Amino acid sequence: MMPPILVLTLHHIHPKEDSLSISPTLLEKALTRILDWGFSFVSYEEFIEAILHNKNIGKKRALLTFDDGYFDLYRFGFPVLKKLQIPAVCFLITDKITDFTRENYDLEPKSHKELEYSGDLEYFLNLSEILEMHQSGLLEFDSHTATHFPCNSDDTQRIKEELIKSRDKILEIFPSKKHLGFCFPKGLFVPHSLDLLQTCGYEFAFSTLDGGYYKGDNLFRIRRIDISQNRKGERDYLQRLRKKLMLYSLPVIGSLYSDFKNRKKLK
Repeated sequence: MMPPILVLTLHHIHPKEDSLSISPTLLEKALTRILDWGFSFVSYEEFIEAILHNKNIGKKRALLTFDDGYFDLYRFGFPVLKKLQIPAVCFLITDKITDFTRENYDLEPKSHKELEYSGDLEYFLNLSEILEMHQSGLLEFDSHTATHFPCNSDDTQRIKEELIKSRDKILEIFPSKKHLGFCFPKGLFVPHSLDLLQTCGYEFAFSTLDGGYYKGDNLFRIRRIDISQNRKGERDYLQRLRKKLMLYSLPVIGSLYSDFKNRKKLK
């Protein structure tokens, strides 16, 4: 059986932690520990080759993902990724992408909920930051809709418009992009949104179903492991992280546990 690939997900990297944010210090410790536990991080390109061609890329492989495209990825996360030389992919809310000149690098911290409904584009990556990270060879970027519109909506026309607009913006920024991937806002999807993704030219999509990617999984609801939460302190966080990664890295047991944990969402 082909070993699973563990897709890890984060939203915010900031010294002021909340439910969807970990500090740069903890990020570095977590990534270093993951390496110490015998895992290797793969690039987005390597991951795509593995899932589209059923390619075995070895045991204990992980892909690091970031959702939404917040400035704190550039300000606090990117230096850690450069230091450790760890590749990642970020899913962008494409209507948030502008080419403004950043003057303030020390933004007042806001909660994830505040940012979600904020029209302040300063809290999101600008075009030059996206291109700088991409040119480093460490960061790839893909679609997260145009406005973070929920893909479990009954408004199929709006979903289609979101997918097309976001797709076109990604291809405008990265014209040589070979494969189009997608990440569902808040992990929300229904059968018709899966169909629309294929109609709009996307080849795979990431969900918030908990677990690893196992050979034969549906490519349009790829499971991920949320490593954002640090509610009980660093020691507890690292212990829970190790336990979860070790469990999901087991091909049979990990898959069965993931199916059990997601049984209500998979109905």
